[in-house]
Amino acid sequence: MYTIVIIICTLIFVSWLFYEQKKAQRKSRKASEEFWAREEEANRTRKKDISHLPLITVTEPEIPVTDTTDETINYYIGQIRNIIKEPLMDLSEYSNTDLKLAYGIGNFKTLSDYDENFNSFLMNLSNLGRAYQTAGYYEEARDTYLLALRYGSWKLSDFSELAKVYLAMDEPEHITELISKLETENHPRKDSVIQGLCDVLASYQ
Repeated sequence: MYTIVIIICTLIFVSWLFYEQKKAQRKSRKASEEFWAREEEANRTRKKDISHLPLITVTEPEIPVTDTTDETINYYIGQIRNIIKEPLMDLSEYSNTDLKLAYGIGNFKTLSDYDENFNSFLMNLSNLGRAYQTAGYYEEARDTYLLALRYGSWKLSDFSELAKVYLAMDEPEHITELISKLETENHPRKDSVIQGLCDVLASYQ
C-alpha cells in the first residue's frame, strides 16, 4: 500500500513538473514572439522629428579643475572637456526597440551616439573623481562626484565614493543629509544606494 502511495505521489509530481515546464516554455515563446514583433515594427518605423528633444549642455566652468601635474587628473579633465563639445542626451529610459519605435530607425544611430556621449561624460566624471580622491584633492573629488549626481548618475560607486570623501573631510553629516534626500526619490536603485551609504557611514570612527 505504501509503495502504491509513493508511486501515485511521484506520478502527480512528474505531471505537475511537466505542466510547469510547458507553461514556462509557452510564456517564454510568447515573450520572444512579442519582442520580435515589436522589433520588426521598430525597424519599419519612419524617421521622426527630433529637433524638440533637449540636449544636455555642460559648460567648462562646471568642471572642477585644479592646478596640478598629476597626469591622471589632467587626462580625465581633457577627456571631459572634449566630450562636452559633443551632443549629449540621456536616453537611459529607452531600450533600443523603444528608441526606434519612438523616433524612427533613421534616427537610431544619431540618438545612440548622443546617449553614448552622455554615458562617456558620466564615466569620465567618475574617473576624475577617483583620481582627485587618490591624489588627496578631496574638495575637487567631492565637487566632481556631486556634478555627476547632479547630471543624473545613479552609480553606487559615485555615491559611496562621495561618502568616503565626506569621511576623509570629517563631514559625516553630509552623508546623512544625502540619505535623507534620497529617501524622497522614486528610483529603482534607491534602496541599494542608501544601503551603500549607510555601510560607509557605519565605518566612521
